[in-house]
Amino acid sequence: MKKVPINQVREQLAKYLTAAEHGEEIIITKHNKPIAKLVNYEKPKKLQFPDMTEFRKQFKSKGKPLSEIVIEMRRNERY
Repeated sequence: MKKVPINQVREQLAKYLTAAEHGEEIIITKHNKPIAKLVNYEKPKKLQFPDMTEFRKQFKSKGKPLSEIVIEMRRNERY
């Protein structure tokens, strides 16, 4: 991890971007106080949700599916 003043980063931005791209962490300072960290960008990982098929099989419902009941109710209310 390298600490670099902001004015030096302004002058040599390409150099520090290349260093960050190669995995180096650069702390940007202003008046010797850290204000930012320059690191390599990592793509966010996709969330994998578990397969719920077996879990759903545990629950048995009686009668018509709710979607069919709602459709019938809507049809009956129109006429």
